[in-house]
Amino acid sequence: MSHIQAVHRLIEEKSDLFTDMSDRIWEFAETAFLEKHSSEYIISKLEEQGFEVERGVCGIETAFVATFGSAKPIVGFLGEYDALPSLSQEKGIAEYKPIASGGNGHGCGHNLLGTGSFAAAVAVKDYMEENNVIGTVKYFGCPAEEFGDGKAFMAKAGIFDDLDFALCWHPAPINSVFKMDVLAINQVYFRFKGRSAHAAASPHLGRSALDAVELMNIGVNYLREHIIPEARVHYAVTNTGGDAPNVVQSNAEVLYLIRAPRVSQVQSIYERVCKIAEGAALMTETELEIVFDSGSSDMIENHTLDAVLDENLRKLDPPKFSKDETAFAVAIRQNVIRRREEHLMGERD
Repeated sequence: MSHIQAVHRLIEEKSDLFTDMSDRIWEFAETAFLEKHSSEYIISKLEEQGFEVERGVCGIETAFVATFGSAKPIVGFLGEYDALPSLSQEKGIAEYKPIASGGNGHGCGHNLLGTGSFAAAVAVKDYMEENNVIGTVKYFGCPAEEFGDGKAFMAKAGIFDDLDFALCWHPAPINSVFKMDVLAINQVYFRFKGRSAHAAASPHLGRSALDAVELMNIGVNYLREHIIPEARVHYAVTNTGGDAPNVVQSNAEVLYLIRAPRVSQVQSIYERVCKIAEGAALMTETELEIVFDSGSSDMIENHTLDAVLDENLRKLDPPKFSKDETAFAVAIRQNVIRRREEHLMGERD
């Protein structure tokens, strides 16, 4: 039996464990840096499988490192388990049906991220035990995959320094080695503070923080013409200052994501966006606070490791799906297309 077949067997022998973990992470649906139940659940299962776990690494409550073995080489598996805002969804049904309106949920297969890496780490550990292989397997519990960049804080703290290499994965429509560039990104809050006043009786006494946010966004929209076409700048107004239109809003906030192929390009665009925010504050006579939330670098490809992964992946038979699984996938796709058409029709109307 080849090592490929042996690892596949080990995965299948514990498939119920992995499926249960995916379901539980789906139900927890905890967002960035708040994945307390999710991380503790994975930790408990790692300990049951014979790993020693260090909790709360680099000062992050939901970050951890699980280790099996003590010799070289040291192989790492990166596991994530954060949910996303406003993606609440009942499991097992093809149509959109949130459990709680506006609640958290797992988009892009986020409930599978940590589970898949867990399965890989356990299978390698079991293979090492069966075949007397010397080495170390580490599972890294990495919070905030989508927002917050938990791994960046872990890397800064030296958590990955002793690794020979590390692997991660992400669900996709195809099963392949991930060979593509990943954009660098900065995530930044721009918070404006003005002065409240009655919008009818004394508007001249007010200084609108919401006006500053709107002026900033307009300025950034004009900036788009003058940055490289590969860059992406998008935002969400996270605080409008309240629901009362007859009050000059004294506080408002907008969250920006700035992406580009290289870190240096992101930094250059970020500095220009900051100048626009400063200009908006000057125009509205408001105070500006810039809060750098997180950032990550563009990815440097490891062509040698990619080639080894691709060679071994091609030796593994592709997954086989039942008729029910295929029908479920088709139903999901049809519902996505229908909802998109309804959205487009609404825009035309």
